[in-house]
Amino acid sequence: MNEFKVIDVMNEAMLNLLKDRNKNYEKNAKIKEYLKDEAFFFKISKLNALKVLQDVGVKQGQLEDVYKKLISPDMFYDLLNRGKIKADDENVIIKYKIYRQ
Repeated sequence: MNEFKVIDVMNEAMLNLLKDRNKNYEKNAKIKEYLKDEAFFFKISKLNALKVLQDVGVKQGQLEDVYKKLISPDMFYDLLNRGKIKADDENVIIKYKIYRQ
């Protein structure tokens, strides 16, 4: 399972937990919408990404490692190959070199 799917599952679990405890779950509901875009972490700043990761329940000591996995070149090229990221998308702020044949 890739890191993005893990974050999506974690957010869903946090959302349900907050609902069950009658706590404010508005942030996690918004995050759920954002996570419909698999390229989401390539389109936001590192600071915002770390806040999202905290909100879904990633532990403080793991934030940096999880973030690096989410924006890794492998993840970028996978999304590019599957058409989830367009090479010329101006919303993508984290990009890697694209090799043309």
